[in-house]
Amino acid sequence: MNRAITISRQYGSGGRELGEKLAKKLGIPFYDKELIAMIAKEGNIEPSILEANDEVEPDLDNYSTRLIEPEYQIAMTQRIYAVQETVIKSLAEKGACVIVGRCADAILPDAVNIFVFADMESRIRRIMSLNPDLSRDEAVNSIEIVDRRRKAYHEYYSPIEWGKMDAYDICVNSGLIGVDGCLDAALAYIGHVR
Repeated sequence: MNRAITISRQYGSGGRELGEKLAKKLGIPFYDKELIAMIAKEGNIEPSILEANDEVEPDLDNYSTRLIEPEYQIAMTQRIYAVQETVIKSLAEKGACVIVGRCADAILPDAVNIFVFADMESRIRRIMSLNPDLSRDEAVNSIEIVDRRRKAYHEYYSPIEWGKMDAYDICVNSGLIGVDGCLDAALAYIGHVR
């Protein structure tokens, strides 16, 4: 298969881990946080500015608590997205790869688009195991904040509803079958893609 694979995910569902394992199993490149450096270089954007505006939808209602001018923030997030789109398309044109997040599913509609989800309890356990200093309430709060941010960002730049089943080729429940079960399901699906 010579298609890109995108992974969208609920926070705490193990989507990044699935992406890493999938790329390793298929012997193809994996991109997640690595994209930040590539976008910064391609767009000649200071990495600290990029990280501050990474996967953030423009604040059209001026509710931002950030100490920057709303017009600048809107222009910067839109510029970052445009560069991100160029980088992601370029990576997909080079060959098969796995890309996590960053609206890659909307940018690459012909990719195999996977959505990873899990029940809240599974996500809380995962977040707390990865961050032992977090309390349960802090884990719940971070899950809600990150998911809300991902949904708003995705739906600002794409007509696709984030997390809606029919927007993806395959949806896998890591809470039910674990990340390795999701890997097996994704590999089985990908094995039949023409």
